[in-house]
Amino acid sequence: MKYSYNWIKELSGTNKTAKEVAELFLTHSFEVEGIENLAKGLDGVVVGEVLSVEKHPDADRLNVAQVNVGQEQLQIVCGALNLEVRQRVPVALVGAKLIAKNKNGEEEVFEIKKGKIRGVESNGMICAENELGLGDNHKEIMVLTSQSQTDADLTQIDAEEPKVGQNFAEYMNLSDKILDIDILPNRGHDCLGYNGIAIELNALEKKEFEIRNLKFEMNNELSKFENNSDLKVDVNTPNSSRYMGIKINNIKIIPSPLWMQARLKASGMKPVNNIVDITNYVMLETGQPLHSFDAKGISSQKSKVKSQKCCNIGVRQAEEGEKLRLLDEQELELCEDDIVITDGEKVIALAGVMGGLQSGIKNSTTEIILEGANFNSTAIRFTARRYNLQTDAAYRFERDVDPNFVDIAMSRALELIKELAGGEITAVTDVYPEPVKPWSVKLSLEYVRKLLGVDISDEEIISILKRLEIKVEKQQGSRSSRKSEVVKRSDWKGVISLLQQDKQITQSNNTLICTIPTRRRDLQTPEDLIEEIGRIYGYEKIIPKAIQSAVQGPKKNEQRFFERQLKKISVQNGFSEIRGYSFYSQSDAEVLGVDKLKHISLLNPANSEQAILRNTLGVSLLKAGRKSLSYFKEIRVFEIGRIYKDKNNTLPQEDVCFGGIVINKGDKGEQFYETKGLIDNILEFFGISDYYYDDKISDKENNKIPELHPSRRALLKNNKGEVVGWLGEASKKAIKYFGLKNVRSALFEIEIDKLRNEVQANFAYQPLPKFPFVERDLSMVVSDKLKVSEVEKTLFKAGGKLIKDIDLFDLYDNEKTGEKSMAFHLIFGDEERTLKAETVDNKISEIMDIVEDELGVEVRK
Repeated sequence: MKYSYNWIKELSGTNKTAKEVAELFLTHSFEVEGIENLAKGLDGVVVGEVLSVEKHPDADRLNVAQVNVGQEQLQIVCGALNLEVRQRVPVALVGAKLIAKNKNGEEEVFEIKKGKIRGVESNGMICAENELGLGDNHKEIMVLTSQSQTDADLTQIDAEEPKVGQNFAEYMNLSDKILDIDILPNRGHDCLGYNGIAIELNALEKKEFEIRNLKFEMNNELSKFENNSDLKVDVNTPNSSRYMGIKINNIKIIPSPLWMQARLKASGMKPVNNIVDITNYVMLETGQPLHSFDAKGISSQKSKVKSQKCCNIGVRQAEEGEKLRLLDEQELELCEDDIVITDGEKVIALAGVMGGLQSGIKNSTTEIILEGANFNSTAIRFTARRYNLQTDAAYRFERDVDPNFVDIAMSRALELIKELAGGEITAVTDVYPEPVKPWSVKLSLEYVRKLLGVDISDEEIISILKRLEIKVEKQQGSRSSRKSEVVKRSDWKGVISLLQQDKQITQSNNTLICTIPTRRRDLQTPEDLIEEIGRIYGYEKIIPKAIQSAVQGPKKNEQRFFERQLKKISVQNGFSEIRGYSFYSQSDAEVLGVDKLKHISLLNPANSEQAILRNTLGVSLLKAGRKSLSYFKEIRVFEIGRIYKDKNNTLPQEDVCFGGIVINKGDKGEQFYETKGLIDNILEFFGISDYYYDDKISDKENNKIPELHPSRRALLKNNKGEVVGWLGEASKKAIKYFGLKNVRSALFEIEIDKLRNEVQANFAYQPLPKFPFVERDLSMVVSDKLKVSEVEKTLFKAGGKLIKDIDLFDLYDNEKTGEKSMAFHLIFGDEERTLKAETVDNKISEIMDIVEDELGVEVRK
């Protein structure tokens, strides 16, 4: 938010420069993103008076003006249609460097030079608003005063007429610095107004700040309207904790004074008229949004007073499908979650966000209803997001404004309205059924010092709290109740009890009762107060020291460590990590064949593409592959993320999975083997050996995985036959749907918890063998139903202690006979001696006999 330094200085009374204020905030309170000179680009711009206007001799659309700028008279060629004699106008002198925005909204600097226009000399420029960076009007020059204006008009617009030769920025109150301060949500309820910023600054400067709280100076006058029925307010929603309305007649709508316009512009707001500007000005000053309605735009009923009519204001939830045309002429179709303001019959405003067009302030308005209210922050936030209406009022209500700000804001607004618009109050109604009151927090002074780690005196702590408008009292303790007690030396339990009571009383004497002002809704616990004390005191004053006591190290998060290892191995194998959405569409699920699984649907999805929670990582991987193909010819990516399984209307089961995909133009199915290679490397790294790939997938198992290429897919299983994950090549239907043209892709998915369960807790290490190993080959013909793992298991059993390792080096499927050929390397060794060829040959014969008998295979001899 943009803050005027001059305004902050006026409220706080600081003597620091804008830069010093910014540094103070940066060190203790807020992030200051920059300081801008409001008068930037206005050097060399002065107030001039038009003495004469003549037509240009060679151009019908140009005029030649003689302009008095104080020290001299200049001849200036100008093409504005509204140029007239005796006007006071801004004049850019020769050498001035103006900053204006081009059609693209970018700032451009152009220097005013002496020159000739169509043969006539021109010595400067009479400026339009956009050329000075003060508005969008570029067709007409900016007129400060003119011959047609009366003295009364000048008085209404500003107290002082511009003087010829006067610095233009000074006259327009633009000699100011703008602080761009980032107010975080935890301070949004009190520091989105200049009063809050001033309180903060005074606290940092060790001064106490007193808010200019008028509290209705005309309280006695307002009391006669207490039971007046000319303004009825009916609140029928729990989302409005307070609503105050004041009806004011005989209002005159005119432009705001220049000082108010300048402050609004400095804070990033556009002046409109005196009533609208007053509500915006007070909102900036106090942080409390206000709104004004044209009373004649509200349906009225006859009042008890014959000369007046009764206005009805209603606050309720909108009806589904109800329509409202806003001040920006946008028509909305409302829903029942929106809060609306009505005139008893029709909707006139979207509460806390924007007013309606029909009840908006017009130049002809003479009667207004001034609104000061408080609305539920969550409801306002959802309404503003629903219709993409990021208004200043909604921005503040979203951050939970203090309902007691209404008093201060309405008082200040009435003062300004009386000064700048006239008017008389005819009705006041304040609906505030449950007033918010200050609350107390107990704060131990020793706890403050212990938590901050610095010895701050009691006086300094109390001073800081008071500067933050927190009332402080010391908790009282007493020993009088024990005066009559007599404790014998032998009664050691009684002695201990009294010592404990003494300790409690001492602690209570060192405890503060802190009464928190309602504007500081973020201060609820002792720790909140200690944080405030620490930052005001200055964290830079707290000297870092090594911890004196022993610190217990955190417990190792095994799952996170395991996931990091998975990522490390994947990257080493040429894969890159992605993060996908946790949602996909129903059509995505159907194409990938996972629609047969139960999904969890969202009640209010952002769009149809994110309607259900994902049950597989496959969709995210395929979508990421499609995007990446725009930049790379070959894709290898992986993701570690959660999938969600429906558990019969209870909270979903969340499983963390590891998935990956390989995409390239290879046409021999190598994508499948690349994904299998990554899985093999991962399993080898973690020492997992009891696993196998099963390409014989049952119907039950098939229903739990995506639809994949029928001949290039498999389940990863452990030695118990439990499914740990799956891998396979994407089907042609999926390839076409996800836009993966002219490429093939293979993907996999493994449940991390199941994979972790297969990892051995400890690895066993053996010394290198002292005696050489002997290698023999064994080939056999087996049934196509026999698995490699079953053969290897039998070979190990038959080989006993002598066989050290077995490697499958050849596998051939004979589709005609339904058989397959397997060939293995058998490695023999003994830890105590060198094996003789005779011993190995005998063992091979023994193995061949056992394999033939137990497995029914044919060993080639």
